Amino acid sequence: MKTIETLINANKKVYVRMSSDEICRRFYAQAEHEGFTFGGKKPTEKHPSDLIAVLPDKALCYVGTFGRIASQSGAENVVVVDGEELFEP
Repeated sequence: MKTIETLINANKKVYVRMSSDEICRRFYAQAEHEGFTFGGKKPTEKHPSDLIAVLPDKALCYVGTFGRIASQSGAENVVVVDGEELFEP
C-alpha cells in the first residue's frame, strides 16, 4: 500500500479520483492516520467526494470547477491518481 504523503509534490497539483464513497472513506481514514487535515478538521468528519486535492502542507480539500478542469487537462503540472491504487498490495 502506498502512503498518501508520497503523493505530495510541491511542483504539481495532486488530485485523487474516487470510484466510490467507500474508497473515499478508506482514503480519509488513511489520510487521518498519516496526519492530514481537511479544512482544519479530521478527514473522517467530511463527506465523501469523487475528487479530492492533496496539498503540500498535508491538507486535503474538495475540488471546485477550476480544479476539475485542471484534473482533466493532462497538463504537466497535474497528477491524478485513482484512489483504489493507494490500497493495492
